Amino acid sequence: MIFSATEIASHQALDADICIVGAGAAGITLACELDGSGLRVLLLESGGYAPDAALDDDYAGQANAPHPPTTQFRRATFGGTTGIWGGRCVPYDPIDFEARDYIANSGWPLAYEAVARYYPRAMAYCDAGVADFSSSTALPGARPTIGSLQANDVLLSDRIERYSLPTDFGKRYRKKLQDSANVTVVLNARCVDLLKEDGDDRVSALTLADSGGRRLPVTARQFVLATGGIEVPRLLLHAARDGKQLGNANDLVGRYYACHFENVLGKVTASEPIPFKFEKTVDGVYSRRKLQFSADAQRRHRLLNSAFRFHFPEYSDASHGSAVMSTIFLAKSILIPEYRAILQHNSQGASSSPALLHWKNVATGLPQLAQFGAEWLFQRKLAQRKLPYTLVANADGSYPLEFNCEQTPLASSRITLGDAVDRHGMRRVSVDWRISDDDIDATERGFLLLRDTLRHKSGARLQLDTDTLRERIAASVPLGGHHIGTTRMAHSPRDGVVDVNCAVFGVPNLFIASSAVLPTSSHANPTLTIVALALRLAEHLKAARA
Repeated sequence: MIFSATEIASHQALDADICIVGAGAAGITLACELDGSGLRVLLLESGGYAPDAALDDDYAGQANAPHPPTTQFRRATFGGTTGIWGGRCVPYDPIDFEARDYIANSGWPLAYEAVARYYPRAMAYCDAGVADFSSSTALPGARPTIGSLQANDVLLSDRIERYSLPTDFGKRYRKKLQDSANVTVVLNARCVDLLKEDGDDRVSALTLADSGGRRLPVTARQFVLATGGIEVPRLLLHAARDGKQLGNANDLVGRYYACHFENVLGKVTASEPIPFKFEKTVDGVYSRRKLQFSADAQRRHRLLNSAFRFHFPEYSDASHGSAVMSTIFLAKSILIPEYRAILQHNSQGASSSPALLHWKNVATGLPQLAQFGAEWLFQRKLAQRKLPYTLVANADGSYPLEFNCEQTPLASSRITLGDAVDRHGMRRVSVDWRISDDDIDATERGFLLLRDTLRHKSGARLQLDTDTLRERIAASVPLGGHHIGTTRMAHSPRDGVVDVNCAVFGVPNLFIASSAVLPTSSHANPTLTIVALALRLAEHLKAARA
């Protein structure tokens, strides 16, 4: 059943065995897994079926540059940010779970296998095919990523990333939840407080506010916060304003905030064509190639886990010779700031060419532009499984190199609450995102190792400006949609906020299903692992009932 909080009578009691706050990827997965369990489940969503710009103000706060505004890549709507995500599905690697002596605060309290066993089902929820991330098996008959690369123990060149439809969880699973006999979805129901009695270690109720501002209590045996890595600590810190401790006995809620940092640095040339564009796997899923360092190379060279992708040219530099890229540049005002930064390689347009040169590219490349338009229409707009985005090669045959990198978990990189409040009286967030000198050092080592490995083991070459490399790495931007680590999982409350079952330390009936619990960020987009952890949590909640 699904209805709006505005339909609830003031005297009507809302009570459940399990109350889930947030109907994004984690909350919807959890609710679907509890469908048919016999447990009475409430799933609360602060928005409705469609995005409402008026709700963006609920997410407004302060963020230090270059972190994007706190309203960016966050949606109060049924399905959450899965309504706007790109669909990239990438698992964590075994090394991400290790306590690495060269990465402070690294290590999970879980083994890799405890999460990896849920990846196949998580892939099914995301409509991303089978959990096969090797080009040699997922793309049979495909040529190697770098054909001249010799066997070596440093660089892995057979890795791929898979892409979802992209699947909007709100649309994909709406009917299943609408037809459920034991799951009730309440829209326009924003959780604005968690209630805990003095002397009690359990959350007794939460307060929801409907779209008109009316407040209603919700009681349950167990509560799950399934909002994002910014909103989870915000709610915990807000609820503790009167001295209640909700996982923050050691001042860890909101700390260790990570996003991944990314940039486009250097340029790869090869003696043979590189598979640059999206390729379909044997099960019909779009995929892209990437390069990674082996786990052994990461340990030996003290590297962070990073992914390198062959990228399109900087759109503001007309020497790319592309009518498509020039058209995008001329229409750049319609792009959100983070996409603009990616397209111009985070260079702030330093190499922008005069508009006349871009118009020349457009005029001489009308056939290419027409082909792009057809591709966009039939493969992006009309297809059920959409081409993730269009890739345009550089006219000179070179490939700028994009990287995504994990971050060292820093206690000083954090989410706190400011003095300003929103319409419901909740204090707004303040984001202090940081990367460390260790991160910059490790990334610099990684680029130099990649350059040397390609030089000695292949016919490909990575051109780097080593004089400015460190400066460019330090200027990398955070991936604004990846909010990780703010209520990290740990063995004890001395080191984190939740235990191995995602229960908040000291509050046994309060759980967190969110990227907030990830102790480290890997190089991978967090959505697939969020869904895997939600599947694991569903098993735990059902077993606890038995």
